[in-house]
Amino acid sequence: MSEKIPDRDNTQTLTAGEPLWQFPEMRHSGVDYADRRVAEEYDRQHAAFRDFEKDALLVIERLGLGSGDSVIDLGCGTGAFALTAARHCRRVHAVDISPAMLDICRDKARQQGLANIDTHQAGFLTYRHIGEPADAIVSVAALHHLPDFWKGAALTRLAGMLRPGGRLHLFDVVFSFPLRDYYREMDAWVEGMRSEAGEAMAEETVVHIRDEYSTFDWIMDGLLERAGFRIDEKLSEFPRCLTYICTRLQL
Repeated sequence: MSEKIPDRDNTQTLTAGEPLWQFPEMRHSGVDYADRRVAEEYDRQHAAFRDFEKDALLVIERLGLGSGDSVIDLGCGTGAFALTAARHCRRVHAVDISPAMLDICRDKARQQGLANIDTHQAGFLTYRHIGEPADAIVSVAALHHLPDFWKGAALTRLAGMLRPGGRLHLFDVVFSFPLRDYYREMDAWVEGMRSEAGEAMAEETVVHIRDEYSTFDWIMDGLLERAGFRIDEKLSEFPRCLTYICTRLQL
């Protein structure tokens, strides 16, 4: 494909238009992926134990996405989902707070000849979707950067970006173990990551537990339903993680 790939970088930051009381999502929690070297190392680490294309195709199948659909990828990272989705959908809006992550995503899009990805430096609370409502929203391992109150606000905003009947695919670290088991569960998680993915991933898991905002399923269930979603499927496919497939109801 010889078409020149345009730079589509619609940068949004928390500026004078945002209220002072709003959660500062543009300030990182956990690992700082604004550093290009850190973002590249993230990409290498995750490519070692994830099949990005296989995972993306499964999401596309579950949501029933086709060539006429538009999709928002919130917390797109380096493009694990967005790049594959762009080959199957009409338009992909790739959203992330990290400029380094978005740079890598754009670089990959150019290399693969993909001209239908718009990148936006923004987050759940600051991204403003312009134009017709999206057919689907995908968020993979990103919502845990917000405390529970702000997760609810974010999910309500997402419902407003979708057409009625639009679909949401949400994957994240969501706990379903009894509260009394938290100490044993966290220890087991860190040690499991150390044995399966190495010391760097174990250290990243420690940072996640300590500094980020993963929640329980009984909280996430309620937040989704109150935001205007019907939970169609709730899948436990990885330890300490859940996948929600939802439909946006008529609000």
